[in-house]
Formats: sequence, structure tokens, C-alpha cells
Amino acid sequence: MPKLPFDPQLDVQPGTRAAGIAIALATVVSTVFVALDESGGGQGQLAILQSIAQLAALKAAVHGVAIASLCAYAFGYTALTRRLSLQRPAVLAGLAAYLMGCVALVGATVVDGFVIPHLAADAIVGSPMRLQVGYELVHAAGIALTDAAKIGWLLQAAGALAWAGVLMGEAGLARVVGIVGAVANLAMGAAVLGAGVNMSMTAILTILLAQLVWNVAAALWLVRAPRARTGASFQSARMSGSVGA
Repeated sequence: MPKLPFDPQLDVQPGTRAAGIAIALATVVSTVFVALDESGGGQGQLAILQSIAQLAALKAAVHGVAIASLCAYAFGYTALTRRLSLQRPAVLAGLAAYLMGCVALVGATVVDGFVIPHLAADAIVGSPMRLQVGYELVHAAGIALTDAAKIGWLLQAAGALAWAGVLMGEAGLARVVGIVGAVANLAMGAAVLGAGVNMSMTAILTILLAQLVWNVAAALWLVRAPRARTGASFQSARMSGSVGA
């Protein structure tokens, strides 16, 4: 029987410990910064826009961290899909949906953290007409970012549900993580679909809690995933198979 050239890269599964740590850290940091976020308020257009403009630095910090966290999630969940095998259509489709969700959420984050405060700061130093236009633009931008966030959350939930279905077909911890992921992401999708134009605090908290549960479960599975076989053990396995043949 002719020997096949040994290529350890063909059968070695990628390590996922770093990806799990990235998801866990992003979850902790983003949760802390979301708790620090504030929204403007006041009586009248000028007071509302002034309060938003005064929060520009805080908004930039909070939403800058949110963008960095989305990048960490994209990295972490891409590693998760490699672990599950991108040869599976459900896994690949889930990755496409999740990454598109990340793009939509980055757009919503940019609008909320940077565009709206800058619109408010520009409007309060202009004429009464600019103040009126700026107020209307801020209102419209708020609706747009909510829609973008909803689309992003739904796409992320769809991607995660695809992975959860694959995980539930496995054994042990993977199956448990799959069940948790299915429940959490179904709850997130229901909260998004049931929310109106102005999302209630209940809907927002449901989404954040569902994301937290899923991220922690996925991170745990990635960190505790079995180690890849080394080149030596792989070669030994091939030799044993050849002898057995």
C-alpha cells in the first residue's frame, strides 16, 4: 500500500481557547460599558440636544468599546464555525448571517455613539432653523439606528440558531451548549420581533440577557474544546491504520 504524504494541516482542528477567551472578555467589558451609557433628556428641543452633546465623550467611549467587542465576537464565532467545520452548510450559512448582523450593529453603534452627538453639537450652536432641523435629524437617526440594531440582532440570532442546531447533534457539553444557545437566541428573536419602533426596557434587557447567556455558553465550549491532535499522534494513528489494513 503506497504511503500518503503527511500533511498535519489537513486534519488538525484549529485551537479555540483564544476565541473563547475573546468572547468572554468582550462580553464582560461590553456589559460594563453598556451599564455606563446614558441618554439625553430635558424639556424642549434645545435642552435635549444640549444634553446629548454633553454626553459626546461618554458616547464615543461606550460605543467604541461596543465596536471593538463586535470585532472580538466576529473573531470568536468564526473560530467556533471552524471548530464545527465550515464544510457543513448550516455552519457556513450561520457564519454569513452572524457576520452580516455584526455589520448592521456596527452601523447602529456608529450612529448612536458618534453621528447623533455630533448632529446635536452642531445644531445647538446654529440658528433656530438649524436647531429645528438638527432635532428632526436626531429623531430620524434614532429610528434608523433602532431598525439597524433589530436587523443585526435578528441576523446574529439566526446564525447562532444554525450553530445551536449543529451543536445539539453532538454529545456531552456541546449538546448542552446547543440547547442553551437555541433557547437564548429564540428568546432574543422573540424580543426583537415583539418590540415596537421605540424598544421597551423589557425588550432591551431580554436581548442583553439572552446574548450574555449565549456568549458565556459558547465561550465555555470553546475554552474547553478538546485539543487538536499533534502531528506525531496523527502519524501514529495513520501507521496503526496501515498496519491494521
